[in-house]
Amino acid sequence: MRDFVKARSLAAGFLLASALGGCASDAPPPVDTGVGAPIADLPEGQGTVSGLLYDPEAFFIHMLTFPTEPGQEDMAPPPALFDGTPYLVFSAIPGAQVRLSSPGLPDVSSGPSAFTGHWQVNGVTLSDGLPYIAEAIPPAEGVTLIPGAPFPLPPTDYFPTRTLRPIQVNVSECSSQTALMVGNTGGLDAVAQYLTMEGTETTVADLLDPAKTGGVVLFWVHAPSFYYDFFLIPQDSVAAESSAGQVIPLMWAPPEGFPGQSPMGFFAMPGPVSFLGYFALVLPPGQTEPVTVSFTDIYEPEEGEEPGPFGPRPLPIPPAVVAPHPGVSVQRVFAFPNMAPPPRDPLEDPGYPPMDERWRCEPPFPQE
Repeated sequence: MRDFVKARSLAAGFLLASALGGCASDAPPPVDTGVGAPIADLPEGQGTVSGLLYDPEAFFIHMLTFPTEPGQEDMAPPPALFDGTPYLVFSAIPGAQVRLSSPGLPDVSSGPSAFTGHWQVNGVTLSDGLPYIAEAIPPAEGVTLIPGAPFPLPPTDYFPTRTLRPIQVNVSECSSQTALMVGNTGGLDAVAQYLTMEGTETTVADLLDPAKTGGVVLFWVHAPSFYYDFFLIPQDSVAAESSAGQVIPLMWAPPEGFPGQSPMGFFAMPGPVSFLGYFALVLPPGQTEPVTVSFTDIYEPEEGEEPGPFGPRPLPIPPAVVAPHPGVSVQRVFAFPNMAPPPRDPLEDPGYPPMDERWRCEPPFPQE
């Protein structure tokens, strides 16, 4: 909501001018401060949003396959140039634009992303209640990832991709935001092959055709991460079901070309469980109502098994609610830690106040 102020001359300013000018006959006349005074609009509050743009499927593959043997550390550029992880080096998307959009707010776009995948959008309207969604748009000439990855990936045609994590721009700078982009050689190809083998002839182009589907949402289930919303290890042994459409679990193996495997190595599985926490939701054409996708951690610890880094299994995983949208979207789903906070000694020094994390620009988590 814009703030409107009535621009009026302050009486104090006139009194000061009179005091400095004494009783001179050329003193300026007083400015009208009544109901006829002019009205001026304050400029809208604006902020800057910046982050990284990369292929999450390529990131995942490099995370699994990047060599760690002594003497092979020099196979990647210096990590400091790429925010501390070599996986991003070979999955960063250069030359693409990131467009921020929100119903009720003006769209605004970045310039071409750097070869490191960094992007920045200036002049973003501030709002306390209307979050933005980022859409990554590939360049007209196509995308070429940085060459030299230890695990080579096939040439890929990339598609405009929406990242469904909302960005709440209510501070002047939202840094470390994530925009994702996927193409035709990963999970989408695996889904198309799976549907074809199930009896519905399907191509990747069909999945993105609004006349044939209501859109595809790719879900990654993983523990929350602090920096750039990266995932370190996707959550294993997760089941999913949806209120509409078809949920298809996805897996990965080094690409060997077996039936149903995509050029990147992804393949679909029947049933509700993905051992990678990776799913595709294919919506029917004409779907307009929001769709709820529920996730369940089905891992059963053995007797005496030590809890993992996020506490004992199963982990709580909240459902995701998505609004149908043509094309492809990616949604991150957090499997939250299952640990109670340690008790605090009332006599212990409380330490520093909580860190200001408004730079994350996250909307409030919906209350159950």
